[in-house]
Amino acid sequence: MRKDAERNREKIIQAAGRVFAAQGMHAPVEEIAKEAGVGVGTLYRRFPDRTELVEAVFRDQAQRYLDAAEDARKIDDPWTAFRTYLVRLGEMQADDATVTDVLTLTLPSDPNLELLRNRIHATQNRLIRAAKEQGTLRADFTPEDVVLLLIANGAIIRTVGRDVPESAPRFLALALDALRTDNPSPLPDPPPPAALVQAMQRPAVNTRGT
Repeated sequence: MRKDAERNREKIIQAAGRVFAAQGMHAPVEEIAKEAGVGVGTLYRRFPDRTELVEAVFRDQAQRYLDAAEDARKIDDPWTAFRTYLVRLGEMQADDATVTDVLTLTLPSDPNLELLRNRIHATQNRLIRAAKEQGTLRADFTPEDVVLLLIANGAIIRTVGRDVPESAPRFLALALDALRTDNPSPLPDPPPPAALVQAMQRPAVNTRGT
């Protein structure tokens, strides 16, 4: 590939990562091309199939999630390791709307992405198993519950996260304490009531186009 073509490819991947993080993976290709500073035709020449672009972006993101899981594994205390991993994923969600998609979306044409996700799931399962063996994580918790937590946390971020950033960390702390068998952790500060009400009303106003 010529150097200018490779530069355009990398610009498009980086731009798509930013646009997907802000708008989700179904963001229009026109937004991605604009963010990258290239024409839509150039984008399609580099990525004729949208799935190829999603896979390229998700490979980079999946590596970040694997790093988070492996960093957590270095923590000696199993509960702290498990909690640190989920809190880190929650923090990533605040900046990236595609966390759950990266971990769950089926993209069978990219074996490298599947390999990364398999490593994420294997490391995550070791964190879960260690906390259960310690006796701090409830015995009926499953890996699928991680996905449910991320879905719920993502919904809070999308609904009120911009205006009331305290909401998602507090929810996740409450959820984690519901999973612990003893000695709950201190909670982050609650969101200001007036700010939360105002943030919840904002989507309805936007829907009416006013």
